[in-house]
Amino acid sequence: MQLPPANSFPAAAPAGHPQSYAGGGGLSTVFDSTDRATESRLTTSVDPDRLADHVDRLAALRRYPGTEDQWAAAEYVTDTLRADGVDATLHSFEGYVSVPEDATVTVTSPKRLVLEEAITTAFGANTPVGGVSGELVRLDSPDAAADLDGAVASLAGLPTPDAVRRLEAAGAGAAVFGSPAEDQLHEMIVSPVWGTPDSDTAERLPELPVAEIPAAADDRLAELVAGDDVRVTVETAVTTELRELPCPVGHVEGTDSDRRFLVGNHIDAWHEGATDNATAVAATLELARAFAADPPTRGVTVGFWPGHSMGRYAGSAWYADTNWLDLRENGVGYLHVDLNGLEGADQMWYQHMAAVGSEHLDVLGEASLPLRDPTEANDLLGETERPGRNSDQSFWGAGLPSLLSGARFSGAHPDAGPVGGGWWWHTPEDTRDKVDVDLLAEETRLYVRIVSRFCNSPVLPQDHRESCADVRATLSAIEDAADGHLDAGPARERLAALEERLEPFAAAVDAAESFDPAIEDVQVRLSNLLIPALYMSEPEYEHDPALPHELLGYLRVAEELPDRSGPARRFGEVAATRGVTKLAHRLDRAERVVADFLADRD
Repeated sequence: MQLPPANSFPAAAPAGHPQSYAGGGGLSTVFDSTDRATESRLTTSVDPDRLADHVDRLAALRRYPGTEDQWAAAEYVTDTLRADGVDATLHSFEGYVSVPEDATVTVTSPKRLVLEEAITTAFGANTPVGGVSGELVRLDSPDAAADLDGAVASLAGLPTPDAVRRLEAAGAGAAVFGSPAEDQLHEMIVSPVWGTPDSDTAERLPELPVAEIPAAADDRLAELVAGDDVRVTVETAVTTELRELPCPVGHVEGTDSDRRFLVGNHIDAWHEGATDNATAVAATLELARAFAADPPTRGVTVGFWPGHSMGRYAGSAWYADTNWLDLRENGVGYLHVDLNGLEGADQMWYQHMAAVGSEHLDVLGEASLPLRDPTEANDLLGETERPGRNSDQSFWGAGLPSLLSGARFSGAHPDAGPVGGGWWWHTPEDTRDKVDVDLLAEETRLYVRIVSRFCNSPVLPQDHRESCADVRATLSAIEDAADGHLDAGPARERLAALEERLEPFAAAVDAAESFDPAIEDVQVRLSNLLIPALYMSEPEYEHDPALPHELLGYLRVAEELPDRSGPARRFGEVAATRGVTKLAHRLDRAERVVADFLADRD
């Protein structure tokens, strides 16, 4: 879908009528009651010099999990927050983390060839002394893996949890991935387990040794395999253990509400990590200072998560688990700040949940860079506007609407690297000279606007008619693929009832001119119910794995039913029936929340 370019949003609608433009699926609304005056005032306090100072201090520290440098960074963050009037606590917890140490890939037959440059991954397995040896099997993709029977898999691309999971299931003895970059090896993590494992998910930790080699070396391996039988030896060393991790959290109390908006980033980094993620830490510190000096109606909490890069979001998962009840009752949204101030970035990237998409895009209309077009063939960030299983998205179960945005590279840019970062992403080249402080200041001002819109407007900037539009569109796509094998009638009936109720509720939201706790209660309850329904397959108290993700994932089995037979078909039908019941129940509960509000207002 073609998105509106920057600064081309519709003019304000007449009083009492919401602005509307195409968003995630239905009507997207920017409510007239949104407080834009306060957000504009707050942005004037953003200080580029302070941002630069924070980046300098943080980039000088090698912020690996649990190290002295990471603790020093956490103490700097905590001290800065307190000096700026923010109530700050330096928490600590025991997290399961993994730090890659060394890797070697050696061709032993038909002739000996040592690939001199190689790295391993976080949560890759250690090899025994002497390494793992085997026949080299070249694959076009992880999907092509069949019975590898101890062979060493060779394939181009970054090592990811899904790829490693598939190769391990196919019986690979080890895996060698060819970097997509000619001269850069990008540090990666291959565990699909979200956060520190529990007793059940620990079984899903990978047991496959993984190496990554430069693109040129990978091309050489591919040539060798094409001409002869090749044997290789892979050696890897990874330190995987429990470590005490620091987690600074700051809070600015709201003047009229106990509810709060959560802003998060990650305090750890690969190597110097100037743009990933010293810049985001700096932006969050400046944001917190702005709100401490000008307290909002609703509170603002800022979290600096450890264990992002080498613990699979261990910090945000710990915070979500520890504060789940409070977040579910009082959380009104989550903004993840990451990979900011990229020198040379040429577009604004964004993702958001449907209910908050219009307000998010409205703020991003202030940006100097054009908005990304997810449909562009060379886009590096996927074709969806919705958040995925990445970026510390640990708060879906607690029902917090999520937003992510920032300047990124388009695929056509010569400095572009994976995920829209620079070519230096996750490498030792992520250094201070890659930071554009003026761009970082602009991004920080945008984040201040977003948070103020949630924390100072009379009502929350949410329109759950858009959530319903996502449910309706996704359910229709699944039904089409199921080709008559899915009865979604119970869910559709309750969806229609909820949509009908939401029309008068949306009118009440738009008419509100002052803080209304009753409206806020309904908005929070709707998020509590609809976000897990749309985004989660696991129960909301837990975390889905860091694997490819789709909306209504627990119903996707229905798409496979036309190709199944026998017991496999019947098992899928049972799962689909239960999935429809799960969705219908959540929609029914959401409809009752709105119905009770409307009855009280009559």
